[in-house]
Amino acid sequence: MTMRSEAAEALAVIRECVEADRVVVLPHFSDSLRARNLMWTDVLAVLEQPDDVRDGGPETLGRPKWIVAGAGADGQPLEAVCILDTDEHGSVTVFVTIY
Repeated sequence: MTMRSEAAEALAVIRECVEADRVVVLPHFSDSLRARNLMWTDVLAVLEQPDDVRDGGPETLGRPKWIVAGAGADGQPLEAVCILDTDEHGSVTVFVTIY
């Protein structure tokens, strides 16, 4: 997949945050995982081989929101909504929901 440079940069930040355990998983994201019988491996599969990464516009606090679409570990199509944030230690990815 060829993606715009902004989308490629966002995906790189998300992947780096996951690798460094610099993530915040919101309760809604966890609830969505459970409701759909998904596991973290499904999220990783989407991030490893996305079909699409698109700008979701700024969220309510103005932070960049990205939607990463792809197949879960079992091939099920999924979309994860992520917010890019920073704290005193650097980049953080907030996982908002998955559907």
